[in-house]
Amino acid sequence: MAGQSGEGATRGSALSRGRILEVAGELVREDAASTLSMRRLGARLGVTPMALYRHFGSRDELLVALLDEEFARVAWPDLPPPGAERAVEVLMMLHRELAERPWVIDALTRGDLMAPSAARATNDILASLRAAGRSPEEAAHRYSAAWRLVLGATQLDARTAQTVRGLDRPTVQETVRRDAAGAGLDALAECGAALAAQRSRFDLRSALVLLVDASED
Repeated sequence: MAGQSGEGATRGSALSRGRILEVAGELVREDAASTLSMRRLGARLGVTPMALYRHFGSRDELLVALLDEEFARVAWPDLPPPGAERAVEVLMMLHRELAERPWVIDALTRGDLMAPSAARATNDILASLRAAGRSPEEAAHRYSAAWRLVLGATQLDARTAQTVRGLDRPTVQETVRRDAAGAGLDALAECGAALAAQRSRFDLRSALVLLVDASED
């Protein structure tokens, strides 16, 4: 046992933050951020969890570093000048990037994690809303609503695709819409086909324009 502990300590001391982040990234991409643990990561690296804590003080610190690295890799497209249109384009960029990284959504929906490098996007959207004439309070409100829409829509799309893949029966939602008229749900019956179309082809850009650019009463 003493020999094994010495070997683990040696391997742990040879670890680098870069190597830990690389393997942690492999784990979250295989499964989800919520399943990442120092014990599981240590097992993959062949070290004890204590060896990892020499580089990262906590699991959350590791996740923040992973998120920061991921957002720093995002290639920003050419954007219009600051204004409502630019705010929408940055939000759409975030949607595309998140759709390719389900584990990031899993981490962000905890509510208490954020990548420092992601602050660039937040700042850009807020600056664009301010350039469009919104007050700091209005800009914050519209940004918060739009960000929640992007995060929720991206997560819902991913989970829906996973759930209905290979499904050989109507979904519960489809059944409820089909039976709406008989249940006295007249508006749902009337809008059922349109809702189904939105469900399969949700126009996120148009929804963001409504949130970002709508006039205040």
